[in-house]
Amino acid sequence: MLISLTEIILLVVFLFMFGLTAYNLVILSVGVREILRRKHLKEHDGKHVKQCDLPFFSLIVPMKDEKKVGGRVLEAMMRIDYPSDKYEIMVVDDGSVDGTSDICREYEDVYPDRIRYLRRNVSFGKAAALNYGLKSAKGEIIGVFDADNVPEPDVLRNAAECFMDRGVVAVQGLLSSINAEENMLTKFVHYKGLIQHYAFNCGKDKLGLFVAVAGTCQFVRREVLEEVGGWVDGALTEDMDLSARLTDKGYHVAFAPDVRSWQENASKFSQFIKQRVRWCRGCMEVAFKYGKLLKHIDKRSFDAEVFFTGPFMMLFVLATYVLGLYMTFVPFNLGVYVSLLTQFMSVLTLFTLSILGMALAYTSSPRKISNVQWLPFIYFYWAIEVLVSFYAFLQIIFRRPRRWARTSRTGAITNQ
Repeated sequence: MLISLTEIILLVVFLFMFGLTAYNLVILSVGVREILRRKHLKEHDGKHVKQCDLPFFSLIVPMKDEKKVGGRVLEAMMRIDYPSDKYEIMVVDDGSVDGTSDICREYEDVYPDRIRYLRRNVSFGKAAALNYGLKSAKGEIIGVFDADNVPEPDVLRNAAECFMDRGVVAVQGLLSSINAEENMLTKFVHYKGLIQHYAFNCGKDKLGLFVAVAGTCQFVRREVLEEVGGWVDGALTEDMDLSARLTDKGYHVAFAPDVRSWQENASKFSQFIKQRVRWCRGCMEVAFKYGKLLKHIDKRSFDAEVFFTGPFMMLFVLATYVLGLYMTFVPFNLGVYVSLLTQFMSVLTLFTLSILGMALAYTSSPRKISNVQWLPFIYFYWAIEVLVSFYAFLQIIFRRPRRWARTSRTGAITNQ
């Protein structure tokens, strides 16, 4: 039986999507199982490190026009349950003009032993601000928190316990939405985050795969951070670039869901699109820059390349959307092989939906079976991200100017 060129192309596309789906499904399944296992363990008390062994943390908080949330993050950091002589807070004001500087100076005056205020009159982006803070940091562990964050009081004790393992050079904590109930968009972002950042990272950490630092609620050993050159100035996604360099050096980033911070999700569609386009383009640029990770391939570097090429893989998803739409209106004989593979994909999709449903039900606390009803909306949300990836790809192709656009904050809190 002869196979036409069109059928060969379809087979390649479907086999690629089948392999990618199966690969991610294994990670997601392991992550859900790990979440269930953790829920049956005794609640973590965060007191296993002796007082004399607690490391010194330097927490860098970059701010630019964060008047609405600046006081909130500093107030939360004053409630951190950690010896006051074992951590410092370094606020790097990156050229704010909205009164953020006044708020920061007030807190520095009240807590001069814990808060240091650093001012830059000209803004060069988040990465440059972090490097500016790193130069003056005294800690052996460098932590980063965005201005919209509200870290849990036990965040440093739990992070310190992770670093008792000398093989761990960086820790990424769990990010939860502080404004999930603000509107429909923040709800989408919240549930997508439960799957992508909680369930997937649990699975990746358990399997010893690549875990990326997410730009906030992240901690890195100072000596390692200086070894890889800190953060790259001008990078659209400075966290992804740092993650790639850590992986290139063979270092392990641990995911610790008990190292938790609350953050504000974009509540306006326009802000959401700008943020996602920057993330997608930045991730694509990192994929181009660090393709060398596959030169010394192991499971972690391979998974890192799969992660960084995620936005490009979205283009294949877009191709399947277009192909499906085409076949809806134009009669087309798929052929035996493509028809069989399509049926397998349908079965795999149903299985994936069931795993996603479990993830939505069990990643929330308390457990909410009703979260399953959000599955169709999350697929719609991912369809939007497919289009965002395509737009970011076009920006690279046509060499559009690279702009680091900050996400505006409202200070909304819907989860008490």
